[in-house]
Amino acid sequence: MTETAERPTTTVAPSARFRADLQGLRAIAVLLVLLYHAGLPFVPGGYIGVDVFFVLSGFLITSHLTRELAATGRIRLAAFWARRAKRLLPAALTVVLLTVLAAVLLEPPLRLAGILRDAAAAVVYLPNMLFAVQQTDYLAETVPSPLLHYWSLGVEEQFYLLWPLLLLGLAALMPRRLWVGIAAVAVLSFGACLALGQWLQPVAFFSLPTRAWELALGALVAVSLAHLARVPDLIKAAAAWLGLATVIASALLFTPETAYPGPATALPVLGAAAMVAFGASPLGPVRLLSLRPLQFVGLISYSVYLVHWPLLVIAADRAGLDRSLPLELRLLLAALSIPLGWLLYRLVESPLRNWKVPSWRTLTVTAAGSLALAGLLLGGGAVATALPATSAQQAESSPLRPLPDGTSFVPSNLRPTLADAAADTGSLYSNGCQQNKVDAELRVCSFGDTGSFTVALFGDSHAGRWFPALREVAEQRGVRLVTMTKSGCRSEDVDAAWQAPTNASCAAWRSAAIAALQAAPPDLILLANHLGPETDTTTVVGVDEWTQGFASSRGRLPATSTIVSIADGPQFPSSPVLCLAANLDDSGACAVDRTAAFNAAVTTARAATGPSLDLSDWFCNEKTCPAVIGSTLAFSDEHHMTATFSRELASALGDALQPYLP
Repeated sequence: MTETAERPTTTVAPSARFRADLQGLRAIAVLLVLLYHAGLPFVPGGYIGVDVFFVLSGFLITSHLTRELAATGRIRLAAFWARRAKRLLPAALTVVLLTVLAAVLLEPPLRLAGILRDAAAAVVYLPNMLFAVQQTDYLAETVPSPLLHYWSLGVEEQFYLLWPLLLLGLAALMPRRLWVGIAAVAVLSFGACLALGQWLQPVAFFSLPTRAWELALGALVAVSLAHLARVPDLIKAAAAWLGLATVIASALLFTPETAYPGPATALPVLGAAAMVAFGASPLGPVRLLSLRPLQFVGLISYSVYLVHWPLLVIAADRAGLDRSLPLELRLLLAALSIPLGWLLYRLVESPLRNWKVPSWRTLTVTAAGSLALAGLLLGGGAVATALPATSAQQAESSPLRPLPDGTSFVPSNLRPTLADAAADTGSLYSNGCQQNKVDAELRVCSFGDTGSFTVALFGDSHAGRWFPALREVAEQRGVRLVTMTKSGCRSEDVDAAWQAPTNASCAAWRSAAIAALQAAPPDLILLANHLGPETDTTTVVGVDEWTQGFASSRGRLPATSTIVSIADGPQFPSSPVLCLAANLDDSGACAVDRTAAFNAAVTTARAATGPSLDLSDWFCNEKTCPAVIGSTLAFSDEHHMTATFSRELASALGDALQPYLP
């Protein structure tokens, strides 16, 4: 498997000497990730630590490969891949297996199947691709996989597989201009990142093609060190300090709402690249980064990164609080990952790294073992889906009534089942009428009577969930129903969000929807949107701002149409489905307190703005909002009602709409 290429005669290979500044930079990167995942308030952008790791990886791997190219004119691919396998896989696979064991012991069966699937993807180095396909939102995921952090390992492992082949090709084509080819890779990848970041954010976040520019920038530093060495010492020191400051500032100033990856990503990446290029300068931060605590954490940073996330997630799942674990406990768990990471480093990562095994045997055993383990994990996931997910009791299927008490257990006749809850979205989703988060195209669908009276449903995914109830009302009253709905795009919003929504496709979609409504004004426009307690995580929006936003939202709609808002349903602090799976005989543990389930500012502002329908008494009793009502599962996640429950609300919705229908 050894390939040769013409020796790049003008490329000076970087030195292989140990650099304490890079070890310290590793420590800073992993500590930022730990503090961010622990939820420390003043490090809201700590996720940029992963970007620092990417730059370091690109630099170190390219340094090694170009040294071999300069010395021998070739790259021993089998030896390189075998070293990477021995360096990375033992610790990674150990943590996967320990996480699976902890999940089997501590997680509900409904959660276990997904974890085993993620584990299977992790052991074959494809977790990032799985999360991209699932459209996982890394920065906003409320019920994350305990193996979600393996996405970055997937990116790096795919880079290690492809990068030496690309370097060989570049060295053959442009031996005297290797940096030009690497720079081209960085530019193309950054362009793809910017383009896809607006429309396919999960793909941009998780995929190698849109992250390769970060690794390539580190690689570019590696092949340019000889030229960078000529920079005056004062400029080197200033650039290194500025790079470190940029990395820290990004962690302090970025938030989960920052468009990421995107233009902002360039700041920590360039900062890390400056540190890598000039961090060894005696006048730079090398003495700071050489402090013993940072050197120790940097040494074990890989193992610490591996163990910290499963600790936090499984503990939160077990407590039933999701990310609402007390900050002190989250910080304690994050701190605990350091001694656990040291144990993993001493017992697994370090001993097996230097294991004397022929390269071909290492690669054969690694590939065969990974595939076999993935098969076992997928088989275990299939078994997990068949495990019981209800109590042994049945519930009465009585008509829905106001102020429901809720069923105190998960009935064996639950509709939909916990396993089917996520798919119980209704026909608006299955027939393609509900626009997704990414695309901006307006999809207008028409249902029912073609008579003179028309009702338009306009809003986000919550509007889509009201559709099953509204369709029954439209059929009973003989009116025409038109839908304009898009996930993640509200038809009622504060003024600032109308001008600059966080969803890039939202502005174009809303403009098209309003133009269509103005061109053919319906008799009645129903607005339904997700405006619950956690719709804005960075600022508290007051009554006055919501009132102004509601008024201006209505002002954009046809003056001849009657406009009515449907008040939001309750929001749960964590997934009631997963909570119910862990509390089959005590579903009351999964109810949410009514006072915490609604946005009080929204409720007050809506009442002051215009006609609205408030059906909260059909979701909640005086004290709580239950997750199971009769034999019906009311919610499929924290705030989306099931289509089954929506249909049961048809009569109540029809009565509330009576004054506005013919």
